Amino acid sequence: MKEEIKLTLAAEPFAKCFGILILENGDYMIEIDQSKIPTDFLSRLKKWYEDYYPYTGMSLKELESKQQHTEKLDKIGIELLNEIYENRIFSNLNIDKYIYYSRGIDKPIFELN
Repeated sequence: MKEEIKLTLAAEPFAKCFGILILENGDYMIEIDQSKIPTDFLSRLKKWYEDYYPYTGMSLKELESKQQHTEKLDKIGIELLNEIYENRIFSNLNIDKYIYYSRGIDKPIFELN
Protein backbone atom coordinates (compact mmCIF):
# COMPACT_ATOMS: atom_id res chain seq x y z
CA MET A 1 0.00 0.00 0.00
CA LYS A 2 1.30 3.43 -0.95
CA GLU A 3 2.10 5.73 1.91
CA GLU A 4 0.11 8.95 1.81
CA ILE A 5 1.38 12.26 3.08
CA LYS A 6 -1.21 14.98 3.79
CA LEU A 7 -0.61 18.59 4.66
CA THR A 8 -3.52 20.18 6.52
CA LEU A 9 -3.83 23.86 7.31
CA ALA A 10 -6.11 24.33 10.33
CA ALA A 11 -6.25 26.82 13.18
CA GLU A 12 -6.17 24.13 15.86
CA PRO A 13 -4.06 23.82 19.00
CA PHE A 14 -2.71 20.41 17.90
CA ALA A 15 -1.38 21.75 14.60
CA LYS A 16 2.31 22.46 14.41
CA CYS A 17 3.93 25.53 12.89
CA PHE A 18 1.06 28.04 13.03
CA GLY A 19 -1.63 25.73 11.73
CA ILE A 20 0.38 23.46 9.44
CA LEU A 21 0.08 19.77 10.23
CA ILE A 22 1.78 17.16 8.04
CA LEU A 23 0.77 13.53 8.56
CA GLU A 24 2.08 10.35 6.99
CA ASN A 25 -0.54 7.59 6.68
CA GLY A 26 -2.91 9.54 8.90
CA ASP A 27 -0.96 9.14 12.11
CA TYR A 28 2.76 9.88 11.97
CA MET A 29 3.38 13.60 12.36
CA ILE A 30 6.27 14.96 10.32
CA GLU A 31 8.34 17.69 11.94
CA ILE A 32 8.43 20.96 10.04
CA ASP A 33 11.68 22.81 9.54
CA GLN A 34 10.55 26.43 9.81
CA SER A 35 13.84 27.65 8.37
CA LYS A 36 12.67 26.29 4.98
CA ILE A 37 9.62 28.58 5.02
CA PRO A 38 10.07 32.04 3.44
CA THR A 39 10.03 34.72 6.15
CA ASP A 40 7.33 36.87 4.56
CA PHE A 41 5.04 33.85 4.13
CA LEU A 42 5.68 32.72 7.71
CA SER A 43 4.68 36.19 8.96
CA ARG A 44 1.36 36.05 7.10
CA LEU A 45 0.76 32.47 8.25
CA LYS A 46 1.42 33.46 11.87
CA LYS A 47 -0.96 36.45 11.59
CA TRP A 48 -3.75 34.23 10.16
CA TYR A 49 -3.21 31.65 12.90
CA GLU A 50 -3.19 34.23 15.70
CA ASP A 51 -6.38 35.85 14.35
CA TYR A 52 -8.17 32.49 14.03
CA TYR A 53 -6.86 30.80 17.17
CA PRO A 54 -9.30 32.47 19.65
CA TYR A 55 -12.14 30.64 17.90
CA THR A 56 -10.66 27.18 18.50
CA GLY A 57 -12.26 26.80 21.92
CA MET A 58 -15.75 27.76 20.76
CA SER A 59 -18.63 25.41 20.09
CA LEU A 60 -20.28 25.36 16.67
CA LYS A 61 -23.23 27.22 18.21
CA GLU A 62 -20.92 29.97 19.47
CA LEU A 63 -19.19 30.12 16.09
CA GLU A 64 -22.46 30.83 14.28
CA SER A 65 -22.38 34.44 15.50
CA LYS A 66 -18.77 34.77 14.30
CA GLN A 67 -19.41 33.36 10.82
CA GLN A 68 -18.69 36.55 8.89
CA HIS A 69 -15.25 36.85 10.47
CA THR A 70 -14.37 33.15 10.24
CA GLU A 71 -15.34 33.14 6.54
CA LYS A 72 -12.84 35.98 5.95
CA LEU A 73 -10.20 34.01 7.82
CA ASP A 74 -11.04 30.88 5.79
CA LYS A 75 -10.52 32.84 2.58
CA ILE A 76 -7.08 33.94 3.81
CA GLY A 77 -6.29 30.37 4.91
CA ILE A 78 -7.18 28.98 1.48
CA GLU A 79 -4.95 31.60 -0.15
CA LEU A 80 -2.11 30.55 2.16
CA LEU A 81 -2.65 26.88 1.35
CA ASN A 82 -2.62 27.69 -2.37
CA GLU A 83 0.65 29.53 -1.86
CA ILE A 84 2.18 26.54 -0.06
CA TYR A 85 1.08 24.34 -2.97
CA GLU A 86 2.07 26.65 -5.84
CA ASN A 87 5.46 27.57 -4.37
CA ARG A 88 6.16 23.96 -3.39
CA ILE A 89 7.30 25.08 0.05
CA PHE A 90 7.42 21.48 1.31
CA SER A 91 8.34 19.80 -1.99
CA ASN A 92 10.99 17.69 -0.27
CA LEU A 93 8.21 15.80 1.56
CA ASN A 94 6.35 14.58 -1.56
CA ILE A 95 2.95 15.61 -0.22
CA ASP A 96 -0.03 13.88 -1.86
CA LYS A 97 -2.87 16.10 -0.58
CA TYR A 98 -3.17 19.64 0.65
CA ILE A 99 -6.28 20.24 2.77
CA TYR A 100 -7.77 23.36 4.30
CA TYR A 101 -9.84 22.71 7.42
CA SER A 102 -12.27 25.43 8.47
CA ARG A 103 -12.53 25.76 12.22
CA GLY A 104 -15.51 28.05 11.68
CA ILE A 105 -17.67 25.19 10.36
CA ASP A 106 -15.53 22.34 11.71
CA LYS A 107 -14.83 20.52 8.45
CA PRO A 108 -12.46 20.46 5.48
CA ILE A 109 -13.58 22.87 2.76
CA PHE A 110 -10.75 22.88 0.22
CA GLU A 111 -8.33 20.29 -1.16
CA LEU A 112 -5.51 20.19 -3.70
CA ASN A 113 -3.89 17.04 -5.06
